[in-house]
Amino acid sequence: MTQSPSPPRFSATLPATGKPTYLGMWTWLFQRASSLILMVLLPWHWVNPYSRPVRIAVLFFVIFHAAAGVRVMLTDFGLAERWHRGLAWTLAGAGLITFLYFALRYA
Repeated sequence: MTQSPSPPRFSATLPATGKPTYLGMWTWLFQRASSLILMVLLPWHWVNPYSRPVRIAVLFFVIFHAAAGVRVMLTDFGLAERWHRGLAWTLAGAGLITFLYFALRYA
C-alpha cells in the first residue's frame, strides 16, 4: 500500500499559478508595506514628536522592518532552508520583546 502525500501546511494559494504561499513571501510583502507606512509615519512624527500613538506606531514598524531585513540578510548569506521558518518566528519573537520593552518603558 502506498502512502498518500501529506496535505500542504497552508491552504492559501497564489491566484495566477495556484502554487502555495509561504511564510517568507508574506514576510517580504509585509516588509515592503512597512516601508511605505514608515514613509508616511516619519514625517508625521517629525511634525508631532510628542504624540504617543505616532511614537508607538513608528517603533512597531521600525522594529518589524529591521527584523525582516535581518531575515533577508541571513537567508542571502546562505542559511539552510530548513531554518527559514524558525528564523522568521525567532525574529518575530525577539522583535515583539524589543517592541514591548521600549513601548512600555519609553513611549
